Amino acid sequence: MENVGALVKEQFGSSFTVPAKFTTALITADFDGDGVEDVAVVADSRDPITDSFDYKYSVSDPYYSYFGYGNPNNTLAFSRSDPNHSHDLLIIFGAGPDAWHAETPKAKFVVINVPFDAINVGRMLIKKGKPPIYVIKAMEERSMEDSAVFWDAKKKKWKWQPA
Repeated sequence: MENVGALVKEQFGSSFTVPAKFTTALITADFDGDGVEDVAVVADSRDPITDSFDYKYSVSDPYYSYFGYGNPNNTLAFSRSDPNHSHDLLIIFGAGPDAWHAETPKAKFVVINVPFDAINVGRMLIKKGKPPIYVIKAMEERSMEDSAVFWDAKKKKWKWQPA
């Protein structure tokens, strides 16, 4: 966890911490389909938007966008009242041969409000005739439901979809 914490602090700032309760706080896959390994990390923050300019990351809320409320400035407080389910996903798109370890990544994102207790790498078919894409499989014990968080390369945004 210490190396993951250092990565989070370096790439996203000190307002984020890696929660100790997650056995899998970091997963890797090619989430944007460019052939370079990316990373997703579970982290907590009271205000993930604060450091977005300084650390050059975008904040998105694909969960509430799915339901028609997509502005993270407005939806930030929606899930923060439940400390057991107010985790964020910090995602780094890798660049070059160093992939997500690169000093300057291709892009960085903070995904908020996705309900989950655990994450894993999954695969999902988006379009017939195309290979399945890698997704972040978000599993929630309380509702016993799984969902997928994935990068829509065409629209250049994160999406959430129930399983």
